Amino acid sequence: MAWTTPKTDWETGELVAASDMNKIGENLATLKQPASAVYTTTEDITADTNGDFLDVDSTNLSLTITTTGGDVIVHFDGVLRLTRGDRGTGNCFDIDVGGTRQGGVDGIMHTSVPSHRNKESFTHLIQNLSAGTHTFKLQWRNWEGVRLYAGAQFWVREI
Repeated sequence: MAWTTPKTDWETGELVAASDMNKIGENLATLKQPASAVYTTTEDITADTNGDFLDVDSTNLSLTITTTGGDVIVHFDGVLRLTRGDRGTGNCFDIDVGGTRQGGVDGIMHTSVPSHRNKESFTHLIQNLSAGTHTFKLQWRNWEGVRLYAGAQFWVREI
């Protein structure tokens, strides 16, 4: 269901029609179940982005929701490890919303990826997003080969 802007120009003595009450009920249902999307990876993903921010998986880790306008919370959690060498490497994560990265130079999160498996996660609030359809892409930047293991989860939800 979609949000319908409620009637605000009521006049004294005006009767409430069934259609007015139905709109209120639909709006309450919309508030109870805000727009959301989630994806859990089913395969390992490996990349060496050579220091550039790139989509982790432009097909599956690209989530689209239609919002009523306001705030959206984004979350990622997964297990990473260096795919070659043993000295570790830096890895940055960011969220692209409609072609605009949300973080600064190092994205939303910068971490060191060791040669052993390491759990990483972040939750990020995007405020004052306009009403409409938005696509959220998980991006990363690293300088060596990094593996994201199957079972990683990426989700977005309007709040």
